[in-house]
Amino acid sequence: MKIMIRIVLTLGALLMLAAPAVADETLPGKISVSKLDTAGAAAGFNDRTAAVLTEEDRQLAIQKANFMKFAAAKIREMNRNHILSRERMQIKKSPDGSCRAFFHEIDDTSLDCEVSRSKSSSSVPYVAVLSYKEQVYAASCATPDACRQSQFQPVEEIPNRHIFVYNNGSWQ
Repeated sequence: MKIMIRIVLTLGALLMLAAPAVADETLPGKISVSKLDTAGAAAGFNDRTAAVLTEEDRQLAIQKANFMKFAAAKIREMNRNHILSRERMQIKKSPDGSCRAFFHEIDDTSLDCEVSRSKSSSSVPYVAVLSYKEQVYAASCATPDACRQSQFQPVEEIPNRHIFVYNNGSWQ
């Protein structure tokens, strides 16, 4: 849910930057979304903002929204499949007999996406950078079972950055 709110806020900010303070008529050389397919309506465009966006700007905004959905699904997948997820936490026994448990989880509130047009390749029209923070949580307990039920505290934050390309109609 947090990611969807970020998508809406990002699109809103992009559209506010693109729309002049006073523009009620369509500018020459600009394309109204109502003259195109209905995908613009789903991406949050209205007639006022559509009046000032070029086709390229509209496509970039749509690709950013598509990438945010892709990124949210990717983060869920990475959390589920992480080798040190909460379900597969690492528990180490210390010499004194106590246990220390660790697991990793991607903080979806730290998700940041940048989408831009590719300048280097005509076959790859868009590139995106996904940045996020991976949290490492730890707990100390008397037994491994107690660790699995324990309250974990964040002990480390690992910044991550991935580059994706839009190729053949999908993000990769």
